[in-house]
This record gives sequence, structure tokens and C-alpha cells, in this order.
Amino acid sequence: MKVLIVDDGYYIVEYLKHLLDWKEFGVNQVETTTNSIEAKRMLKESSADILITDIRMPEVSGIDLLEYVGELKLKTKVIFLSGYSEFEYAQKAIRLGAFDYLLKPVDKDDMEKVIRDVTKVIEESQPEGDTAWEPYDSLGYLLAALSENESLIQEFKPIYNGFEQNPMCFFRLSPADRIEEGKLRETLEGFNAYIWAAPPSLAGIVPESETQKLKAVIPSITLSEAFQFNLKDSVRYSFYQFFYQEEVGPNDFSLLRNKEEFSKLESRKWECSGQRIQKEFPKLMNRKQRVIYLLEVIHYLYLTNDNLRAEEVLEWIIHRLEDPCEAYEYVILTISRLGKEADLSNEDIIDNVRKYIVSHIDEALSLEDLGRIVHLHPVYLSKFYKQETGENLSSYILFKRLERASKLLIESNLHVVDISHMVGYKKSQYFIKLFKERYGVTPQQYRKQQIKLK
Repeated sequence: MKVLIVDDGYYIVEYLKHLLDWKEFGVNQVETTTNSIEAKRMLKESSADILITDIRMPEVSGIDLLEYVGELKLKTKVIFLSGYSEFEYAQKAIRLGAFDYLLKPVDKDDMEKVIRDVTKVIEESQPEGDTAWEPYDSLGYLLAALSENESLIQEFKPIYNGFEQNPMCFFRLSPADRIEEGKLRETLEGFNAYIWAAPPSLAGIVPESETQKLKAVIPSITLSEAFQFNLKDSVRYSFYQFFYQEEVGPNDFSLLRNKEEFSKLESRKWECSGQRIQKEFPKLMNRKQRVIYLLEVIHYLYLTNDNLRAEEVLEWIIHRLEDPCEAYEYVILTISRLGKEADLSNEDIIDNVRKYIVSHIDEALSLEDLGRIVHLHPVYLSKFYKQETGENLSSYILFKRLERASKLLIESNLHVVDISHMVGYKKSQYFIKLFKERYGVTPQQYRKQQIKLK
């Protein structure tokens, strides 16, 4: 779970951040900000499970943040911080949908009680089974849209309905200082847009409908022609023309088809793929071909190893690829580094994932958790597992949960509710439903049958 703490007092947010042992409550990430405008951006780019916010702040109040959570249709639970003079105001906020409020100065026991209550509600409201099987990654989505590999785009799903059909534009702002960045984020507030930092530049994707407003507020911003993500040729044409001043057409991407190095990258065969790239790159006739080729390589590198950070990839795309020969050197060095670091075969990866699942069968296993163990992008891990084993990762987790449950039913006198919790299901009725679908009988009936067979 993730917590965001917002207060215009620096010492208050630091006090609250270190007040509790957050891991005890299932919280693995605590972010803070003293800027309530920044808080809106943080909520939009990566929503929090719990928002703890001062009820009165300059520019954007806690009530404003509560309303913003509602506008974005987030499941974030909001807890207000208020003084005694704001007591009635806080009670009103509860009626508007806040989860609870805490009076300043915040007492540790009061904070523990509220956090225990809110985390319990969040856990009970989460869907059963395995969570976060479709993590959203805007950079990964862009790379998949540009890639020749058609199957990859299906792995990434935009979080906004209708996003793919909306006319969008690429933008670039260079150099970008904090004032211009603030204007950019404020102008785009409430819109489906992506902003990526590639110092000294900002780049990203904005709705075409907002481009005139952006130009008026930030005259130095540059914008591409409009495109739609559901039209691959449209995305590619705008992207390559805008960032690299290269006009591309469908035939330009034929050079990416049936290339052995891409399959080797996908299989994490670093040495072989590096050798192939060093052989193929010098054959490319012009700058356009080299940029197209290297961008495909970068996409596979980004997917197949999470040690390659998004910031590093953005720096390559926005800056290095303007000179393909320079970018090529960075790519080869990275592949060489990955080859030296790699100590896991495909079989090892599958084995490590399965061992982790078995030892954490009582937890809400996510693709992010599993991907982190084997250094794979979470979206790619799902695809990789299916390729290597022929089954979905979620199916394997379900199998191991129910297998463990069947053994506990036979070997112990534990209640079905307790067994349900021990294999990762908080709602026993859902567990019983899944168990019956697999074994044809309820857990209680299964236990009775097995006792008779002994």
C-alpha cells in the first residue's frame, strides 16, 4: 500500500512520516509533499491508497484534494488533519466522503487506530485473487505502440477509457526550469497527459485540445502533429518527425522484421544479441534506419530488465538518439553490462518466481513484486512466463493456493475461514467458490471425503 502525506508545514510531514512503523500496517511506500498543487500531480500520476492531508492549505485545500480524488475516480481513502478551531469543518468533510480526521497535534495512538481501520477497509475492499496484473506504464505503452512487435501493445492497457481514440500531440520543453514545469502541470491539470523528465528537457504527450492554451502559457513549448494511439502509422509518423526530424512510412519498418537479435534480446541472451547488433548496425544505410533500429533494441532492453530505469531510457530517446552512433555505443555497453550481471537462465527465472509464490502464498502477490525478484518489467514477466510454461502466471498462483488449502483441510482442524486467509483470500466465500470450481465440492465436503478415505 502507498500513503501520501500533504501539509504545508515541513516539520509536520516529517513527523508524520516517521511516527509509525508503516510496514506493520502493510504500507510499503510513504511519500510526502508540502506543496498541495504538487500533491494533485502526484495523485494523478501514481494514485495513493491513503491520503493524509491538512484540511486548510494555501492554493489547494484538503477539501479540494478530496474533490480531486473524486474527479479522478480514485479509490484513495482521505484522512484529514485539523485543528480544534476547524472541528466542524472536519466533520463536514466526513460527510463529503473523507474516511476520518485527526486533530493536531497528532497523537501516535490516534494515528495507529485510524491507519489500522483504514488499511482494514482497503484490504477488505480489494478484489480477491491476484492483484495488479495490468500495471500501467506510459513509457512502456509508447514504446509498444512504436514497436514492430504487435503483441506487445496488447500487454499495456491505458488507464483512461477512450485514451487511444483521442487526438494527442507530443511536446518538448527545453530547457525547462521549475517555473515552466509548474505552469505546464497546472495547465494540464485534470487532463490525460504524460510528462517525462529528461534533463534539461521535459517531454511527453498532451491532448491536442489543450495545445493552444499551452502555447499561450508557455511560448517556448514545441508540439508535434496530432495523432491517435490506435493508429500505429500515425503515432510513428508524428514521433519520428517531431523528435528526430525524420519522415517515416510503413515500409521503413520492414528492416525490423524477422531479426534474430530481437528474439535473443527477448530471451535475455545478452552476448548473442550484442554480437548480432554489432554485426547488423553498420549495415544500416542512413540515420533514419539507425534510429528506427536502435529504438526497437531499446524497447526490448527496457522490457527485459528492470535494472534499466525509465529515466535512463528517456535520456537515450530524447537526447542520445539524435546521434544514432553515440546511442549505439551506449546500447552496446548496456548489453555488455547486462551480460556480465546476468546469472539467471530462463529456467532459473521460472523457478525463482515459483519459489517466491509458494513461500508468500498468503500474500496479495502482484506482478510488480514478482518482476522485482527476477529483474523483469512486470508486464513482460507475464508474457515471458506464458511463453516458457504454456500457462498463465495467475493460473499457477491459483493452483498453488488451492493445493495448499487442500492439504490444510486434510492435515489440520483449522476452520475454513482461517485456511482461506492462510492461502491469500480475505473473503472466505470467494475462496469456497474457487475451491468448488476446482475440486467439485466445498472445502467442508472435501475434508469429510478425505477423512472417510483414510
